[in-house]
Amino acid sequence: MALSRSRLLYLVAMLVSGIAIGLFVADRPDLQDAVMPPAAWPFLVSLVLDVLIMQAASRGKAEPLTMGDRLTGVIGAGLIVIAILEMGS
Repeated sequence: MALSRSRLLYLVAMLVSGIAIGLFVADRPDLQDAVMPPAAWPFLVSLVLDVLIMQAASRGKAEPLTMGDRLTGVIGAGLIVIAILEMGS
């Protein structure tokens, strides 16, 4: 199954956000005790990206995301965050 441009951009953005979140929190260990743990922050990134892509899809400029795309992006980014934080501790 070929990935459309919007789906590929979503997955790349999610993985990059996982790296960015991991590096950001690794420098600030106090954020690991936040109300929402850093491994869950990719959900917020996904929400913003999903809304933007759905608006573009409703205008016919992008292909909507599938649940598999969302799952892959969020789980992948979350695992990257966890891996970076574990390597730093």
